[in-house]
Formats: sequence, C-alpha cells, structure tokens
Amino acid sequence: MTTQNNVTVTFQKILVPLDGSPLAEEAIPLAAHIAHSSGATLILLHVVLPSSCVPLQPMEPLDTVRLLEEAALRRAEEYIHRVITTEHLDTLQVQIAARMGGAPGTIVDFAQSQQVDLIVMRSHGHTGFIRWFLGSVAQQVLRHSPIPVLVVREKYSTIKHPMHNPRILVALDGTASAETAIVPAAQLCATLALPEQGSIHLTTAVRNAAARGESKEKEKRLDQAAREKANTYLSGLEQRFAYGDLAPLHLHVTTSVVVYTDIMDIVKRIVEESNCIGDVTGYSGCDFIAMATHKRPSFQQMLIGSYTEDVLDATKQPLLIVHTSSQQEQELEKRQDVAQKQVPVQ
Repeated sequence: MTTQNNVTVTFQKILVPLDGSPLAEEAIPLAAHIAHSSGATLILLHVVLPSSCVPLQPMEPLDTVRLLEEAALRRAEEYIHRVITTEHLDTLQVQIAARMGGAPGTIVDFAQSQQVDLIVMRSHGHTGFIRWFLGSVAQQVLRHSPIPVLVVREKYSTIKHPMHNPRILVALDGTASAETAIVPAAQLCATLALPEQGSIHLTTAVRNAAARGESKEKEKRLDQAAREKANTYLSGLEQRFAYGDLAPLHLHVTTSVVVYTDIMDIVKRIVEESNCIGDVTGYSGCDFIAMATHKRPSFQQMLIGSYTEDVLDATKQPLLIVHTSSQQEQELEKRQDVAQKQVPVQ
C-alpha cells in the first residue's frame, strides 16, 4: 500500500458485496471508478444465505445439503461472471468470491481477511421505523465494519461538469472520534480527482444561543464566541492539509460553521450544507458526505451512530462512513486530554 507521511494515498482492494439484485449492482460503477483511478483490485462478493439451501424434505442426509450449498455457490460465481461482462469490468483487475453465511457478518469477516481498504455497497433504501424493524445489510455492515464503508443511495454517474473536481464534505463535531473520517475522505477525494486537485469541505455545527432562552445581547455574544471557537477549530484542521500529514494529497480545503436550533436540526443542516456549496455556474453541492460513527452514545457528541444513519436516510449523495472502535476512541480521548493539558492557561 502506497503511503506518504503515514497517509495512504491509494486504494489496493475495493470490495462490492452483491446479493443478486439489480439494486445491489448500482454500487459497481462508483467502485469501478475508484478502482480505475487508483489501480486497485475490485473484488465482487456474493453472499449466499444458508436459508436458500434448505432441502424441500426434512431429515434429508447431510450430503444432500452439501450438494445444494455447492450448487448455490456455483450459481453465485456464474452470476458474478455475468455481472463482469454486463458492467464492462474487463479493463480492471477483478476478483470474485462466493461465500455461504449471514450477509453482514460474512461481508465484514471477508473484508478483514482480504485486507480490503474500502467497502462500496448500495443501500436498499429502508428509512425510519422500517429501517429499524427490518434492518438492512448496509446498516449492519456500517455499524460493525472497522473498514470504511461507502454507501451508495442511488446509481452513481461518473459524468460530471467538466470544470468541477470531486468535493467531499466532512461533518465534524469537535471530537477526535469525528476526525477519524478526515483521512479516508481525503484519500478518496485525492483518488477520484486524479490527475486534478480535489476539494474537501470541513463543516461543524454550533447551537443558536436563541434556543437557550438568553437575552438578545447575551445571545449575540454567545453566538459570536461559539462561531469564533468553531472557526479556530476548523482552521487548526486546515493546517493538516497545508503543512501536516495530509499536505502530500494537495487538496483544496474550505470550511463552514452551520447553526442549529435543536439536536434534531443537525442532520438537516448537514444535508443543506452539502447541497449549497458551489464552484462553477450551474453546479453546486458536494459529491460525497463523510462522517464517523462510534459506539459510545453521548448527548453532547452529535456524530454517533444514529445521526450518521439519519444523514444516510436524508441525503442522495454517497456517504462515506468510518467506524471508530472502542479501543480507538479510548486512544483518541487520551490524546485529546494530553493536548488540552498542554494548552497554556490564559
């Protein structure tokens, strides 16, 4: 894997899980685009559910079950070969795999065993109560995968404005956990922009003081102080792209601070911000949104799992989700504590 200053600047293995449906195949064009830009190997995985190999008659011998499973795996491989032809993937390095098991767990286990750098998959579009009641493979994978997951909400078109280079919005909440999305987002942006310069937009949200019931004068002071603090935070992150570990990627960086009134307003503001940033006449919006998700729920940390999934429900852009493990969170918290102690007292 190619690295510069400890930053991976390309992808070597990209995984696309398939279930035999045309909807799942809609993730292939974007994954193929990334693979073509980075020279990565594209891996197509078809997970066969054990329930599809249940004998019609109970008490069938185990040999019969094994034959059914072997036949199902052969059909899965034949299907993948047809997909390679249909999607014109013959110019790429493509590997195929068929596995038996539960879809979410099998996808995550396979990705880890193959040292995959990125999982690209289509969301089947369940939202709200239906999403939580039925669940979805994409939702389960993004919750448990230690590997970044790029979820596609609709078929991706590689046809873009000729004067527009890829732009990714990274949603942050001021925590080190949320910042884990920055490096994968930067890698993806630099890869898709080749040989041009990609753009990263860093955004964070502050609460409107009016929502706290303060006096008008105090509201103004609080709002100004919150914005200044947020802008200072974002400026510090910009330095990573200018002089730090992300400088070799040569990305253009912009920042913004959005204001929300209540906790449920945050998702709306993130999506609105991703749609209103423009660079050329007739073309506005970010091509992707990137967020981190982690397991520890906290009212003060907006970028926990439910918020990430709410953004997935609300946006049409592909969403890059980076999972922060409990161990990573503990390490990040220690680093943050050390950094805070090193700040001189005013």
